[in-house]
Amino acid sequence: ILEVNNIVKSFDNTPVLRGISFSLQQGEVLSIIGSSGSGKTTLAEALLFKAGATDRFGKITEGNTVCDFDAEEIKRKTSVLSAVAPYEWKDCKVNLIDTPGSFDFEAGIIEGIAACDTVVIELSGKSGVTVGAQRAWDLAKAQGKSIMFFISKLDRESANFMKVYNELRDLYGHAVCPVVVPHGKEGHVECYIDIAKHKAFSYDDKGNEVETQAPQTDFLRSAYDMLAETVAEADEALMEKYFLGEQFTDEAVVEGLRKGVCSGKVAPVFCGSALLLSAIDMFLYAIKNYAPAPSDKIAYAMDKNENKVEVACGVNAPTFVQVFKTVADPFVGKLSFFKVLSGKISSDTTLVNSSNGQQEKIGKLLYIQGKKQIDVKTICAGDIGAVAKLSATVTGDCLCDPSMILTMPALPFPRPTLSQAIVPKNKGDEGKISQSIARLREEDPTLNFTTNAETRQQVISGLGEQHLDVVVSKLKTKFGLEVILEKARVPYRETIKKKVKVQGKY
Repeated sequence: ILEVNNIVKSFDNTPVLRGISFSLQQGEVLSIIGSSGSGKTTLAEALLFKAGATDRFGKITEGNTVCDFDAEEIKRKTSVLSAVAPYEWKDCKVNLIDTPGSFDFEAGIIEGIAACDTVVIELSGKSGVTVGAQRAWDLAKAQGKSIMFFISKLDRESANFMKVYNELRDLYGHAVCPVVVPHGKEGHVECYIDIAKHKAFSYDDKGNEVETQAPQTDFLRSAYDMLAETVAEADEALMEKYFLGEQFTDEAVVEGLRKGVCSGKVAPVFCGSALLLSAIDMFLYAIKNYAPAPSDKIAYAMDKNENKVEVACGVNAPTFVQVFKTVADPFVGKLSFFKVLSGKISSDTTLVNSSNGQQEKIGKLLYIQGKKQIDVKTICAGDIGAVAKLSATVTGDCLCDPSMILTMPALPFPRPTLSQAIVPKNKGDEGKISQSIARLREEDPTLNFTTNAETRQQVISGLGEQHLDVVVSKLKTKFGLEVILEKARVPYRETIKKKVKVQGKY
């Protein structure tokens, strides 16, 4: 148990962590994923603020959000890295992971999905179901994660909840069911209706809720029928009642939703406006009651004979930890983010890296909220944290109790697709470039670096122009190296392709 005193406000304008006591043994882990501009960071900020984890609501335009704290993110006003931000709300601890939306930074998306139990796919009410949202669905399903949808930006004039919802139903079928829906005209929502609890709420300019009379419309009646049918399909007891024509109680619907989300048979749809804090409290309730707890999920690992092994999330089991993210800093050193899949991890214990067989002594353990670090002595199964200065561990490795050596499948990081030559502005910095990029590769497995012996060029490869541009900026800010990117030369070759007969005279 860790008790945190009130933290003095920093001199920057970033919202600060209130005096929170992270006393819960486990925490739900949710990753917010979606295309750029869908509002993922704003939704994370709204959840933290409404849960009381921060003292004020940060905004991307002001560069003071909890999750977008990196200098590149503040400059570009978009997420570049995945970020962790925990909160506690009504005896429930939740670890939020905010992920980038651009495919140039897909490493952050892979990290977030690997660490979470539930994937929240956020969609803009203006843009509909994008390629990024479909990619998030495919990745989540491939790794057996639970899925919830959140349709945001319903305060905008061109927002259309029904259009987005119908697109989801067309793509993913009856698993998609509405739970919170808006009532009103495009761009002006009069109230939000919780179909599961038969309640409606309107919101003022500060996001404060007022319970109101739920309207009676044909869509709401059909939406409840869809919800009841979907929930019944996920629970045999409810299925019997459904066929007998019995009316479900609100408690039965909530429990059926939780079971359906946990099993992956139900993907509920929620909505709201994160910027106006509308319906955010309803989503906090949904996360607490519908999202699976760590103990509801079973991880699958492989033993030394490559046999599949179930890993139950229990505190008294042998320690089994997966590192899902690495941050390399030239001054602080390497920081490894991990999820405890079973057992518990404590300072001054020694674990074995199952990938290379080397032992790692665990130093100071940390809870991370954005850029802020909180010391903690023990982190239990189901929770996530960070540890500094692991010498032989990289992203994707597992740390185990010596009595149970297990490995996890490699994280599905994409291969680099764009290569450019990197040239230092100052002569003699070629060696520093390779050393610095080696440090950056520790935190970004989608980055590659080679020296072409034929063209004598140093070539850097990434997932796109924006990705490589960020690398150039980091080389300057973190390592003091100024470089430029050029088109890489291609070493063309010729070869004999067929037999010929020729006669020549001179």
